Amino acid sequence: MISRVIYFAGGCFWGTEHYMSQFPGVLDTSVGYANGKVHNPAYEQVYTDQTGHVECVKVTYDPEIITLAALCRLFFRSIDPLLLNRQGDDCGTRYRTGIYWSDEQDRQIVEEIYAEIQGMYEQDLVVEKSPLECFYHAEVYHQDYLYKNPEGYCHLSLQTMKFAKTYSQIIKDLRNVADEGKKTVLPRFFKTGPGEYGEGDRFLGVVVPSTRKVAKIHKDASYEVLEALLESEWHECRLCALLILIEKYRKDQEGAVNFYLSHLSGINNWDLVDLSAPYILGDYLLEKGDRSVLYELAESDNMWEQRIAIVSTLMLIRHDQFDDTIRLAESFVGTRHDLIRKAVGWMLREVGKRDQKRLENFLEAYMRVMPRTMLRYAIEKFPPEQRRYYMS
Repeated sequence: MISRVIYFAGGCFWGTEHYMSQFPGVLDTSVGYANGKVHNPAYEQVYTDQTGHVECVKVTYDPEIITLAALCRLFFRSIDPLLLNRQGDDCGTRYRTGIYWSDEQDRQIVEEIYAEIQGMYEQDLVVEKSPLECFYHAEVYHQDYLYKNPEGYCHLSLQTMKFAKTYSQIIKDLRNVADEGKKTVLPRFFKTGPGEYGEGDRFLGVVVPSTRKVAKIHKDASYEVLEALLESEWHECRLCALLILIEKYRKDQEGAVNFYLSHLSGINNWDLVDLSAPYILGDYLLEKGDRSVLYELAESDNMWEQRIAIVSTLMLIRHDQFDDTIRLAESFVGTRHDLIRKAVGWMLREVGKRDQKRLENFLEAYMRVMPRTMLRYAIEKFPPEQRRYYMS
């Protein structure tokens, strides 16, 4: 195992260490004083704000379990990045925020996540980002302070700590039901190689039924937890978030749908779409006259958003509402994406199960220009002779 190190300053280092130490993949944490001008200072010196040091947490982690990008995103969830020299009730330059790297190759990732977070704010962030100049371990009584003193002072809110605990537990639960064999097979099945549709996706090796069980256990997880899971590089974490979101939809339709539509970037493989879109967006649109969102998604340049549009209509089809499926299928006749061709053919087949004449009318109009994959999927349930007619 090759471990790596990154340094975070998030205000009082007691709370920041406790928060960061909870995440699976974090191997060790220690607190200290960083980037000041006094050699090996004592806490009493740093407290004066005359040393230039910042209270900082050294995080040692396993990049095979948690990436630097994930750690940086989680860190940003624990701070207010617009506050200068202050977090919570703690004020002073020693409580400034920052991310510091000891390996220059980490700069790019930190810069990318910083830019991502900056895009969420109109004001400039005041979080430092720079190479580590120096780091001196703090006194022993500061190390693991909140583990040794559970009732001790912490500038982080109970909500923030609950987020860390729930998020971490979900990932631990998923890892506990992972299968090493599936971990090898799934990346090939979901086409994660260079240039393939799932490029870069990572798998823990958890099958869908096991992921459903974890989601059921954590069905009351907050939207913030779901958001963090959807940002995960691990496929099963994103799927678990969507399965929990389906549970939340039953109690909070507007909130769940709005969340779904504002986090589409994490719904980026076909199973993530197919196991969520009909049961959240599709179900929501059943009683809605305005279904323009489907056509906006269909016009997107993003293949997964296009798939969400057409697969969402599965719920409409199950209630004998075919018009949107047909209109979307017409718009996708010329698509170059194989996964959209298959999805459209699948939805047309579902229409045909309930109204074969409606499907036949569509086929008569488009069978000569439909991609062969789309056509084959659409007529899969037809008798052999009828299939030969359309394929000829």
